[in-house]
Amino acid sequence: MLQAGKLIEFSARKQLKYIRPLGSGGTGDTHLFEDEITEMFFAIKKYAPKDKKNIDEYYKRFIDEIKILFKISHPNIVRIYNYYLYPEHKVGYLQMEYIDGTPINEYNPDPRLQRDWPDIFVDVISAFGYLEKKKILHRDIRPANILIDNEGTGKIIDFGFGKKLSMNGEDANSIILNWPVTEYPEEITEGIYDHRTEIYFIGKLFQKILKEEFPSFKYERIIKKMCAVNISARYSSFEDIIKDISKGIMAELDFDSRQKRIYQDFADLLSNHIISYSNVSFKTDINNVLRDLATLLRNSSLEEYVQNNTKLIECFIEGSYTYSSIKDIPVSCVRDFYQLLMSFDSSHQQVVLDNLLARLSNIPIDLDDGMPF
Repeated sequence: MLQAGKLIEFSARKQLKYIRPLGSGGTGDTHLFEDEITEMFFAIKKYAPKDKKNIDEYYKRFIDEIKILFKISHPNIVRIYNYYLYPEHKVGYLQMEYIDGTPINEYNPDPRLQRDWPDIFVDVISAFGYLEKKKILHRDIRPANILIDNEGTGKIIDFGFGKKLSMNGEDANSIILNWPVTEYPEEITEGIYDHRTEIYFIGKLFQKILKEEFPSFKYERIIKKMCAVNISARYSSFEDIIKDISKGIMAELDFDSRQKRIYQDFADLLSNHIISYSNVSFKTDINNVLRDLATLLRNSSLEEYVQNNTKLIECFIEGSYTYSSIKDIPVSCVRDFYQLLMSFDSSHQQVVLDNLLARLSNIPIDLDDGMPF
């Protein structure tokens, strides 16, 4: 019988089919497996440090990576599904989303995907902006840890050096050696490493990747400010970068005041009705979103208010969440938003959806998720 506080052990073993190795690093190897029941592929990282002298420190970092990944959910950050620890042997496994992708420095945009470097830049900034809000530093920004998947979407991986704020000088200096740049930001000499430092290294990464394309790059001015060696001349937060990106996009696409009001009214209502979530993914396919909204409106055509808030919420997210069940979302507000989307071309539609999902990504995460009961 289930009793509050009692530890429940699940002894049934799950079997996964081994596919192939994915890579190895200083603290372990990663392999590809398939769950034949769900027909899903997973990357499983085995903690097996090659440096046995620091095995306790590396094991602690492995545990830290698990803690960090379980607390975040963002479409541009690798998702964790499970972990398996064997502390008596200082061994552990991390079961993660498999990203069939290419390191960012080896990627060549596919014109068929209609996603180019500006879109990838926004993906990366969005992910690090989310981490900034959660007070998490990645600490290992290099091309191998930013993958571009088969849909042209940027994904941040590998939090082996990740850490909650704050860092001391020893931590900062010990990891700077990982970055392939010749000019370091001024705060490094003072033993400081924070989100402004990550802004610098991401800017440098894109500057190096774009090479001769950089002078004509859409966000060239933003990247130059990110790469300022003097910390006072640099962006102070990823939030500020996102604001500058949004200003440019909105000005480019020329949304009028009525369109902005319809979007803001809907975004406010939707975000205010989601209280928290524990493990969700965002729906980024605009065609699927439009289809689900159309179904909701058809089923609510005789109602003044949406009768089931989950039907609206699940047009945009899937997974576990808590929400307000109060029936106070006017159908007219949803209809106005749907009609707004339908009046736009695909680029305008995607910008509206991206802004909405960015708003939803700021909703608190329930850290108690993951227990079977």
